[in-house]
Amino acid sequence: MRDILEMLAGGDFVSGEKISAELGISRAAVWKRVEALRAQGYAIESAGRRGYRLVPGDALDPSLWKGALTTRELGRGEVRYQAEVSSTNTVLKEMAVGGAPQGSLCLCDRQTAGRGRLGRQWISPAGQGLWCSTLLRPRLKPEDAPFITFCTAMALAEAIDRLCGTQARIKWPNDVVIQGKKCCGILLEMAADPDRLEYVVVGTGVNLQPGAYPPELKDRAISLAELTDRPPLRREMLCAYLAALEPLVDTLEACLYGAQLYPGQPGAGQRRHGADRPGGKPGRQRCADGPGRCRGTAPGAVRRCFRAGDHGLCVRDWGWICAEFPAWRHF
Repeated sequence: MRDILEMLAGGDFVSGEKISAELGISRAAVWKRVEALRAQGYAIESAGRRGYRLVPGDALDPSLWKGALTTRELGRGEVRYQAEVSSTNTVLKEMAVGGAPQGSLCLCDRQTAGRGRLGRQWISPAGQGLWCSTLLRPRLKPEDAPFITFCTAMALAEAIDRLCGTQARIKWPNDVVIQGKKCCGILLEMAADPDRLEYVVVGTGVNLQPGAYPPELKDRAISLAELTDRPPLRREMLCAYLAALEPLVDTLEACLYGAQLYPGQPGAGQRRHGADRPGGKPGRQRCADGPGRCRGTAPGAVRRCFRAGDHGLCVRDWGWICAEFPAWRHF
């Protein structure tokens, strides 16, 4: 039946005769497959000789959004979409162990056992938000994983601002907030050897409709539908998020290891330390100032600080990396 969905994904009428000819099945079989899709919740119009037309609404089937991707890898690996799963992170970790490539996704309409940070429950009712997990296989060390949370939060904020015209902000470690209320959450889970990340599963939940969160949380949570007359469709949010995330992760790898963005440089692919970095400035070091933004001692210097575990880590004087990360303004 997915073959029919793909033929109807353009939104135009397609005749039953054409579907029958391309799929090598009878007109009666076409009708039966269309009825089966309707039973699954797909809105498909039929109009005499014009044939069938899919009215996509807010559907998240990959056939409806893969053609809109602008990414190189994200969203182009193995994609598993189901109406209901226990947790998209759980499913994607199983896919990762089975060899799913970088950029693979798990999407659903509803999670029955969604998880947030520190094992908290993440409410994720059907059709009310974007519940998505993305598989990364970055060339980074395990201690670099907190930077991926940074990149994810910045990508979500960038996508929301572009689609809704808002001013999203990032509340460390894993929340995106608007007007002081949480609209997105992030959960990173990974597998690693002592010196390298094997994979990172980036789980994200975006509140698109007010039903995404319980009424008792209305003072602390918000949905995008409460901010704009035309909230983005789930697939629009997905494509915008992936488009924002991919260059941030590319830049992170390049800045830390000289990969991709530094081709041909001596020591490309090796970790950059201290004076080996452009400008010869110090790299990460412990910081007592706590998370957030703080001023360095040199004129114009900026330190970007965050907390990872029990230690404050600081990116000091990284003008070269901050220039690549304009989304820092969300902090």
